[in-house]
Amino acid sequence: MKNEVKYFGFDVRKTSSIWKYIILLDVFEMTIASNLKEAIVEALTSLGGSGSISEVRSYINSKYPNKWKDIGTTMADLCPQSTSSTYPQKDRVLERIGRGKYRLRKKSSLVSRTGSIKEIRDSAVSISLETFSFKKAEEILQKKGQLSIILRAASLNNLSSKKDHNQLQYFFHKNRWDIEVSLFPVITYKLDGFKEKTGIEVERSLIDAIHRSLFRCQWAYAKGKLDVLVFIVPTYKEPKFEQVKRDINEFKEIIPYPVYLVGVSPTQF
Repeated sequence: MKNEVKYFGFDVRKTSSIWKYIILLDVFEMTIASNLKEAIVEALTSLGGSGSISEVRSYINSKYPNKWKDIGTTMADLCPQSTSSTYPQKDRVLERIGRGKYRLRKKSSLVSRTGSIKEIRDSAVSISLETFSFKKAEEILQKKGQLSIILRAASLNNLSSKKDHNQLQYFFHKNRWDIEVSLFPVITYKLDGFKEKTGIEVERSLIDAIHRSLFRCQWAYAKGKLDVLVFIVPTYKEPKFEQVKRDINEFKEIIPYPVYLVGVSPTQF
């Protein structure tokens, strides 16, 4: 068919925007790194832009077994401050953010053999988080082993655009969460992410959408399909973290299930 774009049998043009986003990034990740620097950038991209040496090593050894060694040394050499590195300054794309932990430090373009381009966000903006736990939601998420991945997802960007929303969903997808899941009688009502009865909602524009999700999830909770709901929202614009927190507290008598709220703030440095 003319202009048809296929991905594992699906016509990409007929999919929703988030699935188009996921398909394009999956195509990007099918490319093969030709050197260790490219493999490190690929690994950090897959990890959401930052990660530890052990996480990067695990990714590289899984995809490229027995191909490269000295991964930690090379990551250090890819930082501008290294005095022993043989990489030119323009190729030093990492910065150290903690002991054994690095992130991509500037906007870079990775071009696949098929011409697909993935851009890495400029690290001039970091993210700070605020959290609020209702009915021991944080404790439940810790017991499930889900809390760290949720906080890591929330740290990816400042939720200023639809692309940021898609990036969070893609991160959950790559970490084996289901996305665009309906637990409700009306199948067009969907959660942004779902795993083991934990629902994720990423909302960056309307507090009314928060209220609708709280209402719908009462049905899912009553049916035993959900046991904790997570909201990831901005702190600096609607639906503001403090407003959502206020509403949860004001209507606590009619919210039967645990809710975990994460507020995202951009921090210039």
